[in-house]
Amino acid sequence: MLSLSANPDFKVLDNAQVVNPYYDWDAMGVDTEVLGKTALDQMIENVLLTEPFERLFNLAYGSPIYLLLFENFSNVDSLMPQVFEIIEHWVPIKIHQSQAEITKDEDHNALLFRIPYTSNNGLISGIFARRIRK
Repeated sequence: MLSLSANPDFKVLDNAQVVNPYYDWDAMGVDTEVLGKTALDQMIENVLLTEPFERLFNLAYGSPIYLLLFENFSNVDSLMPQVFEIIEHWVPIKIHQSQAEITKDEDHNALLFRIPYTSNNGLISGIFARRIRK
């Protein structure tokens, strides 16, 4: 990518890389970028697994779902609209809430998510399907 000093007026972009708006780093710690649906799924998972106030310089980032994994699961259904709103705030997607399914596995302190979504630009559609447990 060009440095700012090499291209101060942003008129010459022939040597610049086209940036994919949906990217993230590989969660396994490998120095590779993840693009598209995989990146969006990873972003959703990061929001769900981050406890409120866990990020020191971004205290608003996070979801209360993680706290429920050791508590009574009866609050999950009433909490999901708030969780969907939090995900949509931090991840550039629109969740199809009427089709979303959250299954409780109280024996293993786990939640099974199946959340259909579409990226904000409409180019990527996917289903976030994960089992999250403590």
